[in-house]
Amino acid sequence: MALYPFLKRIELLVGVLFITLFLLNILKISLRYFWGISWLWVPDFSRLVFIWAIFLGTSVLYARRAIFLFILIIEGFKVSIIRMRIPFDMWNIPTGYAYAAVPVCSAIMFVTTISKLSNDFIKRRRIWKI
Repeated sequence: MALYPFLKRIELLVGVLFITLFLLNILKISLRYFWGISWLWVPDFSRLVFIWAIFLGTSVLYARRAIFLFILIIEGFKVSIIRMRIPFDMWNIPTGYAYAAVPVCSAIMFVTTISKLSNDFIKRRRIWKI
């Protein structure tokens, strides 16, 4: 399967994102508890990383025949557009960039579906000798 190496890279990226999210929040809690230091950008960054990790993971699940599609693309695009007017709490960038993970990863799922369908069609064609 041509997509397998690509999916393995996405799986690795999802793992790195979740570990980053976990360690960053542990560091934030430790700094606040022991030294009274609060990093105000961490909640925004956590939201950004969490959303991308979830939907990249969903893309991998879908490639393994586990999820849905077109509603995510259409509604995700709508949400991303709306969220472009709402900035992160501490950054002057729109939260729509985080929510763009929904339509982007849904598009990855769509490409995966097309690839699988074409591979299945080619295999069946060879079997039936059409």
